[in-house]
Amino acid sequence: MGVGLGIVGQWLGGARAGAATFYFVGLAALVLAAREWGWVRFRLPERRCQTSKDWAHEFGFVMASAMWGAHIGLGFATRVTYGGFWILVAIVLAMGDPAYGVALMVVYWIGRALPVWMAPALLRSSSDAMELPGAILADRTLYHRLVGVTSVWAAGVAVLLALKGSIPWFAGLLGALP
Repeated sequence: MGVGLGIVGQWLGGARAGAATFYFVGLAALVLAAREWGWVRFRLPERRCQTSKDWAHEFGFVMASAMWGAHIGLGFATRVTYGGFWILVAIVLAMGDPAYGVALMVVYWIGRALPVWMAPALLRSSSDAMELPGAILADRTLYHRLVGVTSVWAAGVAVLLALKGSIPWFAGLLGALP
């Protein structure tokens, strides 16, 4: 996914993106933060479908789990109920660098998968496993508020990327970035 977005970003001229592009990404991140906090309401672009439950019967649980992970991990193939994903897409497109796209999307994937991997270790008993989905979804407002905070952080990063060339010491600090 990251490679594809980076290539599309290159084609759109992302590698030559100026400060205005990153200011736009920052503004979009702030709008998405406002959405997560309930200050504004609008629908996110999404494909309104779910992964197929029949895969478990047809391919077995292990293979179906891998298929579900790949399908959901694409981001574009299923429902996206929060704006954080779209901020990452905008940043990768603006950067126009496939390697950066891969790195950012891998970090995103780890951030999504790590709580699921760690949850069994954090459960108090084996009987808690049945309560895990309910515990994760119990307070969606908290989750959306946290996504809003990370969206503001992403807006700050986008502004810093916009300022990269205009402040000499800052450009040196971020010299590793394209």
